[in-house]
Amino acid sequence: MSGNLRSDQLASPRPTGDTAQAGRAPVRTGPALTVILPCYNEAQRLPGTLQALLAHLSAASGEVEVLVVDDGSTDATVTVAEAVAAADRRVRVLFYQPNRGKGFAVRTGMLAAQGELVVFTDADGSYRPSDLDRILAALEQAPVAIGSRAGDPSGPVARRAASRVFNLAIRGTLGLPYGDTQSGLKGFRRPAAQQIFRQARVDGFAFDVEVLWLARQLRLEVAEVGVQAMERQGSKVQMVADALEMLGEVWTVRRARTSRAHAERGSAPIPSPEAAASPADSPLGTAATAAGAPPALQAS
Repeated sequence: MSGNLRSDQLASPRPTGDTAQAGRAPVRTGPALTVILPCYNEAQRLPGTLQALLAHLSAASGEVEVLVVDDGSTDATVTVAEAVAAADRRVRVLFYQPNRGKGFAVRTGMLAAQGELVVFTDADGSYRPSDLDRILAALEQAPVAIGSRAGDPSGPVARRAASRVFNLAIRGTLGLPYGDTQSGLKGFRRPAAQQIFRQARVDGFAFDVEVLWLARQLRLEVAEVGVQAMERQGSKVQMVADALEMLGEVWTVRRARTSRAHAERGSAPIPSPEAAASPADSPLGTAATAAGAPPALQAS
């Protein structure tokens, strides 16, 4: 799936309106905040995460929405999420089949979010609500804010070592200066989220890299915030297989970057915004382009 993505399927980064608008403070038109929880087979851990999150967030009507995006789970994740949504109007549930990958789930949530600030975090509760607060505070100064686990001593030694190696590979391949590209806690002002995620194409775990690359190409300031991820049992990451797939996806992003550079030097035609935004080029399809949601998306 995402490992077969071609570089020509990645749209050249381009403004979708006034680029400068993405760096401005939001004008309030909807909820102040959307928190997205991408889920795949999280029926056991999701209730605790939702309980802690909802207890921390404002209970005022219309202030907050928590958007649970089920990525084709085969367990009772949707049932669990819907039960919470029935009891708390702040919770909204989106689900689809089949499983598409975390990048697809986050992109679906970002394009469906109604908040002026939009944050995604892991459904297993790896990040504390206080870390969410740090991201929101950083969004007062920058249009994009990312959690950075640099120096975080938690987690197995092998995984921490692999994460460091991966980040070094990212720095060398794409020239991204960030200390931690793969943190599962990132926030965006709404205009920045729309500009970035309407152009994102990577469905797998390397979507974070593409998102940060797009933000850099669009010249959006990215604030890094120190966070500490708590180790959780039942991680969905398969170190060797996922690392290889992620490196393949990163290479695809690099090829797109190289192709764009050649185009800007006149070695190849520069695609028009209309061509680059063609629904046929997007893994979300025509329905997603029109409504901000993937085909066969269901809401509850």
